[in-house]
Parts: sequence; structure tokens; C-alpha cells
Amino acid sequence: MKTLSLYTVDAADHLVHPRHFGHTHLHSPAMELVEDFSHSTPEVIDADTPAAHTQEIMLHEHSRFKLVVDNEGELVGLVEQEQLSGPAMLRRVANGDLRHEVTVSDLMRPREQLKALAYEQLQSCTIGDVITTLQHSGESYCLVVDRDHHQIRGVISARDLAERLHIDLDISKVPTFLNIFDSLSD
Repeated sequence: MKTLSLYTVDAADHLVHPRHFGHTHLHSPAMELVEDFSHSTPEVIDADTPAAHTQEIMLHEHSRFKLVVDNEGELVGLVEQEQLSGPAMLRRVANGDLRHEVTVSDLMRPREQLKALAYEQLQSCTIGDVITTLQHSGESYCLVVDRDHHQIRGVISARDLAERLHIDLDISKVPTFLNIFDSLSD
């Protein structure tokens, strides 16, 4: 074994994030944008965590979303920062819920409503293909699932993707009659 040299961290040394590197483009392999959970820990929050506390955590961590898990660590949904303080929270409070009693599970997007791309499929497509898919589907988040092994391997965020590519990316969900009816009944 050899001994490595240790250096002090210079004042000019800055923390980097993937979005700082411009080598990614629309024709890059889609796998470059997948944060594979087999190599990194997913950002999760327990379903019964108070929404107001979760919002504080996410602001502190500079996190836009968290995967929501149950007591066994199984995925039950996804919650975005905006859901914790937006119209859904206001409706809950207007309907008599106390703000500090509203939990993440009350505001999250349930697992059944989340869409996924196959991990195997992503291995042979480009980032441009993923963007086109997200735009056509109106999905701002998409899970990555290894269908052969039944494993959720990652999540793709349209907003993070746009930052990384330094582009404007508008993802709009086309309202359906069912979406409109659901929003009226909330």
C-alpha cells in the first residue's frame, strides 16, 4: 500500500453539483441523468411526518422532492416542496384540519399515480428521448424501475434535468375530466 498526500482545502475550492457540468446534452445517454439507488441512498421521508416539519427539512436540505415511505421502508408516494405549502395544504386547513396535524401522506402523490420508465429501456435511449416522454406525458417526476428484478432504481426530475442542461423545460399536465373532477372534490 502507498501513502497518499493530504492537502488543505483552499478558499478557491468550491462544492460542485452535477448541474455545474455542461458536458451533458440532449444526445447524451439517458443513464447519465439517473441517480441509481443501488449506488446512492434515495431521499426519503416517513409518511406520518408532519407536512410543516417536512417543509422545513426540505428547505434546509435544498430538496425539491422526497420519496415517501411507510414504516417498512416501502415507497408509498412522492411529495414535492410546493405541495407542502400550496393549494392542497390550504384546502386541508380551510376544511378544518390543523396545519401541524397534516402529514406528508395527506399531501403526497400516491404511488399508484406515479409513472415509471424501465431501467432497461433507459440504457438504450438519450436524454432527449426522456425529455420528449416527460413533455408528452406531462410528468415532472418519473421513477426508474428495473422491471426484471422489481426494483425502484431511481427517479428523474424534469426540473433537475432542465438545470443540468441549462434549458427551459415546461412540463404541463394536460387536464382530463377526471383531474378536474378530483380537484373539485378535494
